[in-house]
Amino acid sequence: MSEEINIRELFFDILDIVKFELRFYQDLASPMFERIVKTRVFQTKLQKLKDFIMKYFDILYKDEESPINQAALHAQLDNIARITNYYDDLSDFYTDHTKIMITKDKLQALVDYSHVEILFLIFTNILDYEHYKSSLLFPTDKSKEKLLKEFLAKLASSEIKDIDDIIDLEQSIDIFVQSVEI
Repeated sequence: MSEEINIRELFFDILDIVKFELRFYQDLASPMFERIVKTRVFQTKLQKLKDFIMKYFDILYKDEESPINQAALHAQLDNIARITNYYDDLSDFYTDHTKIMITKDKLQALVDYSHVEILFLIFTNILDYEHYKSSLLFPTDKSKEKLLKEFLAKLASSEIKDIDDIIDLEQSIDIFVQSVEI
């Protein structure tokens, strides 16, 4: 799987989604917000976010024999259940049934019809998981996993405060990747 993912493209995709998220929250206060949401640019970026989420879940669903994949899937589905109020958090009855209740088809529907802010929460949880746990994007390539974790640490640093900081990171991404590889 790791051979299929170009790490630079992955970084740029993540940065693009993060910029989209920051712009969304800036535009939210705009009187033109209703129009902004209907633009083709906005809808394209929203679809890119949905595609990223579903590609990640495809990886989780792919290897049902892997305990790492299953633990990650369970954690991600629990997160989705919490943020979408899919079940009452106080009830332990449902926690073991999350995978049964949120099937891949239901997940696709949730992603397709969820508000963009919920999608940002799901996306952020995916990045957090990749940052703090074993990478599912690069399960066998430890050098790419290290690069990803370094990149996510840079993205989560206190230096990143607004879109200009993301653009600066984007412009220095090749230098960053080369410096971490050395």
